[in-house]
Amino acid sequence: MENKNYTYKRWYDSKPYADGVLDILKQLSLQSHYDIAREVLKIIETIKINSRELTQSTPISLGVDRVVGLFSQGYKRRWYDKNLPIARIFKSASCLQDEDFQNIMQGIYCSLSEDNGKQ
Repeated sequence: MENKNYTYKRWYDSKPYADGVLDILKQLSLQSHYDIAREVLKIIETIKINSRELTQSTPISLGVDRVVGLFSQGYKRRWYDKNLPIARIFKSASCLQDEDFQNIMQGIYCSLSEDNGKQ
């Protein structure tokens, strides 16, 4: 993605691992989506709680891009917008700081990829 002429068409084109996570999740069953979402949402909530504790005095801004993105998700044009557990993961994770979002996506990708554990 270092190509200077590349135009991002989807929000996750600029996010490492997010595209791979969506590719893997698309192949799994709805029950798997619920199971994964339950665990990932616990991790996201823990990150949010720890972030609030560290920044009690300073409010954290979501930023314009995230607010517009959350608003636009109401259109539900893509498969993952119509899939409740996956939509919840991405809506919740999108409110995290970029580094935390990337860590969540990397964790999901590494956990679910076919070569997980193979060296």
